[in-house]
Amino acid sequence: MTAKPVALVTGGAIRVGAAISSRLARSGFRVAVNYNGSDAAAQDLVDELRSDGFEAMAVQADISDADQAERLVRQAVSEMGRLDVLVNNAAIFERREYLEVDLEMWNRTLGVNLMGAVHTSQVAARLMWEAGQGRIINICGTAGVGPPGAYAPYCVSKAGLDMLTRAMAQALAPRVQVNGVAPGTVMFPEGTPEEERAKVIRRIPAGHVGSPEDVAATVEFLAGAPAYITGTIVTVDGGASLMGS
Repeated sequence: MTAKPVALVTGGAIRVGAAISSRLARSGFRVAVNYNGSDAAAQDLVDELRSDGFEAMAVQADISDADQAERLVRQAVSEMGRLDVLVNNAAIFERREYLEVDLEMWNRTLGVNLMGAVHTSQVAARLMWEAGQGRIINICGTAGVGPPGAYAPYCVSKAGLDMLTRAMAQALAPRVQVNGVAPGTVMFPEGTPEEERAKVIRRIPAGHVGSPEDVAATVEFLAGAPAYITGTIVTVDGGASLMGS
């Protein structure tokens, strides 16, 4: 009997990451849920998936640290026996006016959002290359091409992740497919005023914001997409990008 495929989801315990972890588990993957500080949420998610009959494990690691990122990937492979899909989802999303952004915030945000994906992907890609196949899916963002106000470090990191996706797709073909998902507004930050929410919704042709499940469904598609699809970034924003910046 062939073992079920394995997916590793960084930042996979909360918000969009939790939706991705759950969706992949329910579509036939054994799932390694990475977290940094969300230990309770990670364990709750893993317990829920296991109680529903799915195989899942939680692995703590700060992926901005190259050594921890390598340990994360190798632990997932050691305990589950293989790695078929890596989803680089972990991200820091903090609001601060540009002139108030300090070096620590730049380093912290790019360290997780961009370099974290570099660290995990380099380890995973080597293992996938040796195995002859694999898929890496980066959670990019429409913020990489249309900056939403006072989120400069986040936007820069997502723009970098866009290019990383394309560069890896070219470098790792034909054995490893690399694609991205670029969500628009799928969750408002806590405390967003109603008037701001309404303003955002008015700019979305679909007439409403999305949901984490919209992103998760797109990840599921790319996790099983034909091998001819690589280097693609799928926008999931209800048509908002059609409206310009």
